[in-house]
Amino acid sequence: MTEEMKNASREAPKAIIMSVYIGAVTGFIFLISVCFCIGDISSTATSTTGVPLIQIFYDSTGSVVGTCFLSSLIVVIALVCANALLAEGSRSLFAFARDHGLPFSSLFAKVESKRQVPVYAILLACGVQMALNSIYFGTLTGFNTVISIATEGFYLSYAMPLLARIISWFTGDAKAMPGPYNLGRYGIWMNIIGLVFLVFTSITFNFPTVSPVDSGNMNYTSAAIGIIALISIVTWITTGRKSFTGPQIGGVVPVLDARMGDIVGDGGLDAKVAQLGES
Repeated sequence: MTEEMKNASREAPKAIIMSVYIGAVTGFIFLISVCFCIGDISSTATSTTGVPLIQIFYDSTGSVVGTCFLSSLIVVIALVCANALLAEGSRSLFAFARDHGLPFSSLFAKVESKRQVPVYAILLACGVQMALNSIYFGTLTGFNTVISIATEGFYLSYAMPLLARIISWFTGDAKAMPGPYNLGRYGIWMNIIGLVFLVFTSITFNFPTVSPVDSGNMNYTSAAIGIIALISIVTWITTGRKSFTGPQIGGVVPVLDARMGDIVGDGGLDAKVAQLGES
């Protein structure tokens, strides 16, 4: 999605960092408020509503209307997050298809001429999102596994570039990457700390949440991640390494060349500067 942002090298990191800060502050306030409002823990956990948070709302307000209003706010937040994830996922699918990294890439890389959005990529992301959410109606264990896969998938996607950067630093192949956000000589140590944390959390996400473990409460995240990795490897060996091109970053040069050509064609750089001065 950074391709659609102005000054992405500065604004994208700023958005990422601010989301963490804002989420930490608002989440801390919300959790502290909920913890202070919990009554009897056993009755709250076994609430007939099926959702302990709704029971906490009711115990705090003593009103069905108030409880419905507060619960509806959670629904609104969930819908907003779902739309944000849909936008993020569809853009990722579009970018991957544009670089010939998906089956039927030519279809999912199409941009609708009128609205200027990747309609087919959005429909695919929406279909996958609906299918994964539907698992909840069949099995809670499967739904929890999907949530764990999503979280661990994020962590692994963060860890892989950090690992590549660390390896390149130790092998002497690391290149300077200047930008608005640069930690300088401390960057490699931050990368190592981040990688250790991500590896630790990725391992713990594979642990079952209760004991003893049986087929009903088993955490199948490791098996699902293994299947995804196997499909990715097979896809790379069969078609990916032949067709995947990676991000197209060379298109900037022709644009600059074209603009310079326009300037020269209008009588040279000095003439263009003079025109700007007169205006």
